Amino acid sequence: MSSEKIHPDETDWLILVYKTSGDEELMEEAREKLFAAGLDEKQIEERFKNIRPEDEEAAFEKAWQRQLERNAQEKYTRFEKIRIFLFGPYEMFLNFNSELGDLREDNYKIKFRQRLFLLIAGTAFWVLLFFGLFKYSEYRRMQEIEKVDISGWEKNRIRDP
Repeated sequence: MSSEKIHPDETDWLILVYKTSGDEELMEEAREKLFAAGLDEKQIEERFKNIRPEDEEAAFEKAWQRQLERNAQEKYTRFEKIRIFLFGPYEMFLNFNSELGDLREDNYKIKFRQRLFLLIAGTAFWVLLFFGLFKYSEYRRMQEIEKVDISGWEKNRIRDP
């Protein structure tokens, strides 16, 4: 297995999650991360025995602060950007939720700016698209009206004196 970089403060938290969590999926994910970091089952067990109850909260706080630091630099992928640009305005107006508050709360600084820009740009795109389609359909309708030959109708309606 390749050695994955995890911050030393997170190791204790991952051990606590692995040993005390009731969620099988979460336990398995923590186990995989610990093994990827180069720890084996024996080392995990030793460190778990050495963690004091007052250290549990400190381990969580350190891990949470480290996660917030990582969140600040996280970006959307190209596919996510396209999805937000095209469907974000629809989802936002349908659910009245832009998810910007959640991003700000979890310290996603770059993602917050990207989503805000993409929602504004996407909304402008859809408004301009519908406005352009409306104007084009009006133009086509007027072209068809102007093409109609009404000379026969005029002859029947207008009488010579």
